[in-house]
Amino acid sequence: MGKNTKIAIIGRPNVGKSTLFNRLSSSRISIVDETEGVTRDRVYASGEWINHKFDVIDTGGFIGDNNDFFNQKIKEQIGHAIEECDVIVMLVDGKDGLNPADRFLSQLVKKSSKPSFLAINKNDSSKIEENLHEFYELGWDQLFSISALNGSGVGELLDEILKSSSSNLLDATEEKILSISIVGMPNVGKSSILNAILQKDQAIVSDIAGTTRDSIDTNIKWHGKQIRIIDTAGLRKKSKIDDSIEFYSSLRAMDALLRSDIVLLVIDAIKGISKQDKSIVNEVLKKGKRLIILINKWDLTAESNISADTFKEDMYYDFPLLQNYPLLFVSAKTKKRISNILESAWELYNKNISKISTKELNNWLEKVLVQHSPPAIQGKLIKIKFVEQVHINPPIFAFFTNYPKLISVSYKRFLMNKLRESFDLNGITFKLSIRKG
Repeated sequence: MGKNTKIAIIGRPNVGKSTLFNRLSSSRISIVDETEGVTRDRVYASGEWINHKFDVIDTGGFIGDNNDFFNQKIKEQIGHAIEECDVIVMLVDGKDGLNPADRFLSQLVKKSSKPSFLAINKNDSSKIEENLHEFYELGWDQLFSISALNGSGVGELLDEILKSSSSNLLDATEEKILSISIVGMPNVGKSSILNAILQKDQAIVSDIAGTTRDSIDTNIKWHGKQIRIIDTAGLRKKSKIDDSIEFYSSLRAMDALLRSDIVLLVIDAIKGISKQDKSIVNEVLKKGKRLIILINKWDLTAESNISADTFKEDMYYDFPLLQNYPLLFVSAKTKKRISNILESAWELYNKNISKISTKELNNWLEKVLVQHSPPAIQGKLIKIKFVEQVHINPPIFAFFTNYPKLISVSYKRFLMNKLRESFDLNGITFKLSIRKG
């Protein structure tokens, strides 16, 4: 299976990089705002175009004549994004015309010798035609006039990008590889768990936090099945990431999340779950990934006489959401329950591969509504009329109702719990879409 083409979007602030990122990834991950410099960190997402898969990187806006701390970091991130990617899209603002920062970035891109494309954004503006000729001064062979906002010209740009690269063509006949990423805070034992699974020293194991700077892919065969395990650098809060290498490692960790089917979150049994662990869980769920919790270093709790039930009770009290995901108490050092990890991952991977039929879902809904219908709000009787699964991976269930905005958070939680219970969705991240109908 070929790797996905990585496309980096660079440009000065407010030229529409985040809007183009959202367009390419069919997402709303990047914040789109008229204020300059909103995107300071690189953001990663995946997209598809005519049976080709690609990854896209959004970068912080470059400000040529500003030498403050954040701008220096943005310059470093742009450099790392260029180093990391396969293809570069340099975005300029057709409405504003050529800017000195555009000239500097154009030189930077050309030095990389990677396939690159100059896209002139905001072609929905009447000014773009009169400013178009200015950009030929940058010396590019071909200019692409696009509108990231309405999508005009973006398809033609993607056609040329994917033509220039060895992108990953989706092949239904290709044997599926289960991709598992190992994530967690620094120094919780991710690499040790990888080595215990592999039964060899594949990754460097050290007590120094941050030893794994890169994501390491290891392909194995387990009972005849193809599995790819991705060990990642420790994920930290952004405020804790204070050097360019850490920025680079964080990017790779996010890349690993996107490329995985199942995420193993490693938590230190002695330290317990932290705020940063919660942030990691939220990131995993935002990406729609299936999740297994590993409580590592369980051998070190013997002297404290803490039981697994007590540990779980405390953790679920602190973070109730985790009750919905499989949990294993393991020790990379003693190899305790290490053999259960791949077994649990494969079992979770095989859950709900196919779509739940609309008939089955509506039979389920009828019984649920008899048990507990949505409470009336503001004197209005709320009726849920229909449900269907509109997406498979991750599963998204659309509920059609007369008053979608009046469905409470607690009732949505009730529906999610009932879906998990009835269709064996434990460990699977899914979403509800409440719609008018």
